[in-house]
Amino acid sequence: MSSPNAVNVNPKDCVYGCNTRIYWNTITSEYWEISAKKKHICPIRSRNNNKPVPAAAAPINNNAAPKPTHYNNNHKNGYNSNYNYKKPWTPKFNNKQPMDNSLEILQGSSTDEIRNQYEVLADLIKEYNGKTHGSQSHILANDSMQLIVYYEVPEGMREELKRKFKDFTRNEIKVYPHHQQ
Repeated sequence: MSSPNAVNVNPKDCVYGCNTRIYWNTITSEYWEISAKKKHICPIRSRNNNKPVPAAAAPINNNAAPKPTHYNNNHKNGYNSNYNYKKPWTPKFNNKQPMDNSLEILQGSSTDEIRNQYEVLADLIKEYNGKTHGSQSHILANDSMQLIVYYEVPEGMREELKRKFKDFTRNEIKVYPHHQQ
């Protein structure tokens, strides 16, 4: 290649199975067809929703030597500009902290009592970097109310949270009779 726009041609078959030999043109940052010397727009790519053809469905060329897989690490040309090559597999790491699931049953004779307990429980859950998942309310036979709160906290923190909440409810029961007189 003697032209001033010479590129290093490393031809390969289009991964979408259209039987076109292509190469990466580093000057224009796109795939070109070997025979037509123009940008390759695969007709099969749009029909298959951009999914490469499985190796079993691609035509077999027994005369071709195995070709190294090329991954373009040049990200300056925009996202997914190198769409004719398969992307390398990257493992996904689970960075989530292990959590303990639990529930608390809040009980009281008024909505204010339940609300007060719920606010304290929600604050404790937040303090321990947990999450509230949901709740269910019930009216019992003695006209008192019950609220079941489902939540999760980081592993090992459940018992400490339960202890703090129990201490609060024990203190709360002692305080209410004195305030009402």
